[in-house]
Amino acid sequence: MIRLRWLLGISFCSILCGAGWLGRAQSPAGRARIELPTSKLLVTPAPGNPQKLNSFPTAVALSPDGRYLAVLNNGYGTADSGYDQSIAVLDLSSNRLSDYPDPRLGKSARQTYFLGLGFSGDGARLYASIASLTDPEGKAPGDLGNGIAVYKFESGRVTPDRFMKIPLQTLAPGHNPTKVSFTVEKGKAVPYPAGLAVIHAAGSERLLVADNLSDDALLLDANSGEILHRFDLSAHPDVPASYPYAVVATRDGKRGYCSLWNEREVAELDLDAGSVTRRISLPSPLSPGGDSAIAAGPHPTAMLLSPDEKRLYVALANFDRVAVVDTATGKVTSVLSTELPGQQYGGTFPNALAQSADGSRLFVADASQDAVALFDMTGSSVQGGSLPTLVPQHAAGFIPTEWYPTALAVRGDDLFIATGKGEGTGPNSAILPSSDRSSSAGPPEKHPYIAALIHGSVARVGIRDAEAELAKMTAQVEASNRMRSTVEPIRFAGGRNPIKHVIYIIKENRSYDQIFGDLKGANGDASLCMFCEDITPNEHKLARQFGILDNFYVSGEVSGNGHVWSTAGITSDYTEKTWEIGYRSSERTYDYEGEVGRSFPIEQGIADVDEPGTGYLWADVARSGLSHRNYGEFVATEWCNDLARRPQPSPKEGTPPAPSQACAQTFIHPGEPLPANVGQPHGSASPWPWLVPIIARDLATKPELRNHFDPNFADFNLYYPDQLRTDEFLNEFGGFVRARAAGTKDTLPQFVILRLPDDHTMGTRPGGPRPAASVADNDLAVGRVVEAVSHSPYWADTAIFIVEDDAQDGPDHVDAHRSPALVISKYSPGTAEHPFVDSHFYTTVSMIRTMEMLLGLPPMNNNDALAAVMAPLFAGPGTQPPFTADARNRENGLLYQVNPANAPGAKASARMDFSHADAAPAARLNAILWRDRKGTAPQPAPRHTVIPDGDE
Repeated sequence: MIRLRWLLGISFCSILCGAGWLGRAQSPAGRARIELPTSKLLVTPAPGNPQKLNSFPTAVALSPDGRYLAVLNNGYGTADSGYDQSIAVLDLSSNRLSDYPDPRLGKSARQTYFLGLGFSGDGARLYASIASLTDPEGKAPGDLGNGIAVYKFESGRVTPDRFMKIPLQTLAPGHNPTKVSFTVEKGKAVPYPAGLAVIHAAGSERLLVADNLSDDALLLDANSGEILHRFDLSAHPDVPASYPYAVVATRDGKRGYCSLWNEREVAELDLDAGSVTRRISLPSPLSPGGDSAIAAGPHPTAMLLSPDEKRLYVALANFDRVAVVDTATGKVTSVLSTELPGQQYGGTFPNALAQSADGSRLFVADASQDAVALFDMTGSSVQGGSLPTLVPQHAAGFIPTEWYPTALAVRGDDLFIATGKGEGTGPNSAILPSSDRSSSAGPPEKHPYIAALIHGSVARVGIRDAEAELAKMTAQVEASNRMRSTVEPIRFAGGRNPIKHVIYIIKENRSYDQIFGDLKGANGDASLCMFCEDITPNEHKLARQFGILDNFYVSGEVSGNGHVWSTAGITSDYTEKTWEIGYRSSERTYDYEGEVGRSFPIEQGIADVDEPGTGYLWADVARSGLSHRNYGEFVATEWCNDLARRPQPSPKEGTPPAPSQACAQTFIHPGEPLPANVGQPHGSASPWPWLVPIIARDLATKPELRNHFDPNFADFNLYYPDQLRTDEFLNEFGGFVRARAAGTKDTLPQFVILRLPDDHTMGTRPGGPRPAASVADNDLAVGRVVEAVSHSPYWADTAIFIVEDDAQDGPDHVDAHRSPALVISKYSPGTAEHPFVDSHFYTTVSMIRTMEMLLGLPPMNNNDALAAVMAPLFAGPGTQPPFTADARNRENGLLYQVNPANAPGAKASARMDFSHADAAPAARLNAILWRDRKGTAPQPAPRHTVIPDGDE
């Protein structure tokens, strides 16, 4: 998180002081605001005196005696916990917080916490769900497999007791497990326990558990671990497809409910008979594809039964609603809107529920709004109707929280709020002494990875106090979400907007100082520059001519959420709940960019569980009737050498139907002719000293991209040079230029998205491109694209935007989210001799909003609707000359340099997986890159604050 902090002064007080803030708005001393990479703001401290937790809490549980609150921390793990996942306990009498790391859940462990936590009826035990993909049966020494961890709980202390293993689930005939795990035998699926409910009834204790990846729920004997009943919740031949998430049960233990994350339903269960009694239909958003099987669903997640059990509340994280179900009829009788007053665009992510003891107050965590919505349910009887036309009831008000609330609980007059990201990554703290660290943590990390710097938090808010100040709190939430801000228009010197085309280039994983630390006149640190002007002459030349952005921050921490942020201006609740687990020890597959569980939902005929309900840029373009073309973003390439890795595409993709027809050979060897569409000249001998892979076919992973992508353009493969990607793009661009020159209609699509990924690098893998070669290749590719556009008839009406999907954990003296970005057009201010430096605070979302405004597109969600616009970058007189690419690194041979067998980090790089963005461990890869470029110079620890240490 970007922490742009200062004492709350006149500029921000002008927004908040009118409303006040808990009666203290006129005395702002000691309060600060934090600019988030989401484009939102936090004002600290948040209500309830938040206390810092370990990493990304997802569940809380109150002890039966009401003395303790337990919190499940299932994220990457922080230095404070020795990088173990943990259970924290808040003593409600003393307000003292204690953390209990589990050494079985270190960052290299082959299992992880997920979503389930609950106390036994007597309060002497805690149950927590444990999931594993890499050793799902727990066969290796020290591995647990999938199941429920049982902990002893005494006087607030947590100690491991035993483990109830859940075996692989046998699927019904006609059902097929997808490739989430390669170790599972045919006909079986990994259970991956998620939510759990503890049932104290009929003199026994049972656990109802949702199995997230085997599409079922289980009723277990809490003492023996015996499976009493299995409930098949599958809705599709492929498993998983429904993704069971949370469970609740009635007090008598006869009925249960399970939310299905990727369906539009909740399953009602007969716990005595072991049967599914009915599936309760839920309201859903309508996506560009309509209410079809593959459209993004509402994502039913958290559930809650009212005290009288006549109502079931279901949070619809992808639809900004809470469905209210009549438990007698199984019908949705009303819906609650979690949107802010006056909010026009979606994206609130309701994902947690709690209520007062009498049920009169319902609390809903709005994860994407950094707030809790409060609903007055006294006498609430919103009139029902047909499912699509239910009129929503709006919240009475909102309570501000820290970043991304994930779990709620109520005891008496106290509302407990857990947040996933607290105040964000913050400054890099000192490494803990070995005596204070978990025994499983290994040696101290010199340079903590960004995910390890994300702490959660827990706050304790007095409900009566909050209600008394609810109007003021609501005003703060509105201001923090920029609801009161005015979006600056883009004003061109000539008056009208001349831009008709936008080209959006997405690259991979570099921080600002890594590339631009040596740029004079801007906020850079040359000592941190790894790929300076000698490696990236084009990007330096472009920055000087068209504008330097030295205060730009990418919204994503990693590629998993970075590509969603870069194309949707938001993520999804699924993304946030899974990426840290996947990045810590591969306990979740890379379920992003239209691929889930190593399969493609679009080909399976199911919804993509990772898709945000507010959609992607290309869907926004399509809805608005504009033309668009995609080159490699959310388009998956099948390679001739690895055809078995991907499922067969559908015939409508227009690509060769049979592998034998697609590939005459698998690689281009050095000196062999390149394919006829690429090379300089086309079809010339390959100058690359490594094997260049050959494209077999491409697959659009989103429906709006069908017939709108180049089938000859490669997606992420670091052996495939960006020069060849650029050759193919320029083939089509040349056709657009010729058509315009011939006086025919304007054929360049109005929105073009172009992926150039090779600046990611593959470290020092022997025989692969040197890191400098990959970055130089990427740099020249960017320069060639701008050169072609600026020398074409489209120069006067085209803007080019260039962004990294994330900055990972590279060195930057300001913040690890700070990243190089470029905005290029004929209307850019400044000159190469007198560069324009724009130090306004911008994010990925700002870039998206700017592109939308240029093309006349409506916002997709409440993030981009109110993000700052990059208007100063279009304030020039419209006289920018064409750009000429700098080809020095092609001429001097840098593009073709390979890593020697004895390069530093060669063995580690050779073991890394580069099959997709961020398959390789980024922290280790960055250390290898630093040594390759800087030798033995000490690698600086990444910073995550834009203020000096200690400046509060």
